[in-house]
Amino acid sequence: MVRKILLVMGLALGASLAMADAAKPFIGTWSAKWQTEQQSYEASMVITTAGGTWQTYTRRRSNPCFGREVPRQHDVATDTALEMTLKFSEVIPDCKDARVKLQVDASGQVTGRRGNAELTLKRESP
Repeated sequence: MVRKILLVMGLALGASLAMADAAKPFIGTWSAKWQTEQQSYEASMVITTAGGTWQTYTRRRSNPCFGREVPRQHDVATDTALEMTLKFSEVIPDCKDARVKLQVDASGQVTGRRGNAELTLKRESP
């Protein structure tokens, strides 16, 4: 029984380390901008080997889900792509989680999408 628990823990740790290594091109602090039909948005994104945070900045206070720092988790990480979930529901129960997908092209440029919106990304620090 103890062996099974240790095996499961070892596999989980190994998978976490592999995902962290794959996320390396994306690690750092980023600013993100995007436009919807209603308005434009800006956010700060911190990507760490373990996950990180996302904070959307807004002038409108009508949406309680924006303006708070929320955790993010890596869902899929390779050396050229990172898919993540913004965990709004962990901070405010009625808020919906959001998906962000980043990718690195052959020149090293990082691009991304938040849902259907294209993100304009700028690395603030490694």
